[in-house]
Amino acid sequence: MTTARASVRVPQWVFAELSEELGEKVRRAIPLMRSPDEVMRPRILHGMTASKLSFAQTLVRHMAKHQWRIELRECDVAEDGTGFLAYDIRAEELHLSFGVFVYPPLPLGHQRLFRDTQVEFLGVLLDGPIDKERFLRERAEFGARLWRGRTDPKVYGWTIASRGTRTFEEVVDALASGRQPAVSLLDANGGYILRNGGYYGNGRMGTRAWQSYARHGGPLSMPYHIDLFCVYLWRLVSLDLVDATARARNPEAVTLDPRIRRHVGIGNSSGLGTVAALVRWPARLSAFVLTRELGVAYSTAQPPDASRICRLAVLLENAATAYRNAPEAAPELIEPREEVAAALLRARDELDGLLGIGTEGDGAASWAPLLAAAAGFGSVEAVEVLRTLLLELYPETSEFSRVTAAGMTRSQTVDPTMTVGELRAVLEEHFGWALTLDLHGPGRREFFWYRSEENGENRRGERSVDVGIERETFIDVAGVVRRLHDFLTSVPDEVSVGRFLLEEPEHALSVARVQLAAEAPYSELRASVCDADFLASNGIRCFLSVLGIELPTPHSGRWVRGLFFRGAPLPADLAAGREGEWGIGAAAAATGAMDDDAAVRV
Repeated sequence: MTTARASVRVPQWVFAELSEELGEKVRRAIPLMRSPDEVMRPRILHGMTASKLSFAQTLVRHMAKHQWRIELRECDVAEDGTGFLAYDIRAEELHLSFGVFVYPPLPLGHQRLFRDTQVEFLGVLLDGPIDKERFLRERAEFGARLWRGRTDPKVYGWTIASRGTRTFEEVVDALASGRQPAVSLLDANGGYILRNGGYYGNGRMGTRAWQSYARHGGPLSMPYHIDLFCVYLWRLVSLDLVDATARARNPEAVTLDPRIRRHVGIGNSSGLGTVAALVRWPARLSAFVLTRELGVAYSTAQPPDASRICRLAVLLENAATAYRNAPEAAPELIEPREEVAAALLRARDELDGLLGIGTEGDGAASWAPLLAAAAGFGSVEAVEVLRTLLLELYPETSEFSRVTAAGMTRSQTVDPTMTVGELRAVLEEHFGWALTLDLHGPGRREFFWYRSEENGENRRGERSVDVGIERETFIDVAGVVRRLHDFLTSVPDEVSVGRFLLEEPEHALSVARVQLAAEAPYSELRASVCDADFLASNGIRCFLSVLGIELPTPHSGRWVRGLFFRGAPLPADLAAGREGEWGIGAAAAATGAMDDDAAVRV
């Protein structure tokens, strides 16, 4: 059973995750939700940005609420920046430790491959207190067999990182000489000191499976939280390592200014494998987008008041500044940053009218007029940013993260009792977009995805050029749904799905996917990712916004770079229960003021 207007059907299980009061308000806001056919187009997904419902922010909010304690207990670092660091972590009922081995930098321009036998940083997240002997055993196993090594469930995961070669030495040299690094220079070089290289856990190499602790609703039970916690730890490592290296070079070195420490993020680069994740995990994709659309609809439905209008004006100004300071990319890959910033400022200028200032009216009944006006400002991405910022005005929208967690646990299973007629109706309602695509014209099946033996990740090949098409992995949703529909047209409506699959078992996964769409309305991209016109970076940016990366910037159509946790609270803040404001609405840091201070030797 569902409740909504014709274009959006919100499953009943959603309301079980919300308080009764909030659930009733959400029901009233459903008419303001956008339809899946509008939202799930690549151009809209490209413009989505990280929000308070992204996993990085839900993780930090949880850590601050429960006052996690992360303390650097061991730090043995040489002048060249190599050595060992260990952190003791108290995360509610969990006692963890994180051991980090720091190696010399790899050659400039080195591109890490899965088969590489050398890394710059190896981190081990361990259950229990710091155990140097155990960390050394993990290093030996990793060094001997790299990603094919074995560990056991005492280890949550292995993770790697690398230096930001343009910034690491500059920051260390500045601190060793008694001055702070220039923040503008840090920002120009990406805004990070280290780059995240990946997390390998959840049962891989014998590590602890996520389900073993997620089902208890504990500190790391939210999807992606453990992966992102390791990314957060790399940020701490980068800050502590530059301080320690500077001290090794000069005992009189200064430490990194707290404001700069909070300003620094952790670099990240993601590629084509994230597009495969969007396609292969439809329940997860729908869970996040459904949560976001519900939260935005709820916020949009609230009547604007003077205090929230003032706050939104500040958020819009900060976001515009963040876009103006962000790195550019080729115009075919992103909207020009200045155009997004200009549209955000135009939205700010529209705010006065919401209260009917200068008129006899009582002001707008909701934020919908502002969104409608912003849609005409020429920037799709600015509208998505505005929608994200509306979430910030209502603290109760944090509760929607429970919908994400519940939705991501839903699985694709076949309901054999459904009739073929009912299945066909569901398919035509939710996959009408696939039935109208041209799948056979020039370039329509240009690409295929495969798992690379060289780097262990999903890669994309061109059918007319690359070998290995016999190893193609599933990505062609439009194609399999079209074939299913063709088969169903010759089957009587009253035949059960179970009977149909006894005759045509190869369609079982397609049937399960179609049936899932009725309960997961935002589960499918409205595009064929095999198409020559499909821009992979749009999908990559969408996935990274789900995780919580800020201002993702395509390096090409195949790779997207960005920052995690810029402005996020540091361990002292978490221990005191302080999250503070961070994210794109607070991203306009006072870099000029910090650079003025940095000009004076400490």
